Amino acid sequence: MKGMQQFGQMLRELREQRGLTQEDLAGLIERSVQAVSAMERGQNMPRLETLIRISEKIDIPLDELVKIFDQSNSSNQERTPLEITIIDAARHLSLRDLKILSNIAKSFPKEK
Repeated sequence: MKGMQQFGQMLRELREQRGLTQEDLAGLIERSVQAVSAMERGQNMPRLETLIRISEKIDIPLDELVKIFDQSNSSNQERTPLEITIIDAARHLSLRDLKILSNIAKSFPKEK
């Protein structure tokens, strides 16, 4: 829960720094004002699709948005940029290739 509240505070600060209202941001990311408000209050965890839209529309690297959720993980500094690269690359794949990549990713053992 703490990460969600920190994310919400960060989102509000970023929005205000850019001179946007909640209505403005909601329109940019194609979400409701209520959804933006809930995110800023730390009551709602945004989906990856929403995080990507926020990143693109307010011009902040996606890893800056998500790192707040995994600050305790010391490997985060190495892991997050790799995850972001994979996510970004996946957005440009055909559905066929995305399915192949998904099957490959599922074949790896889970890290403990």
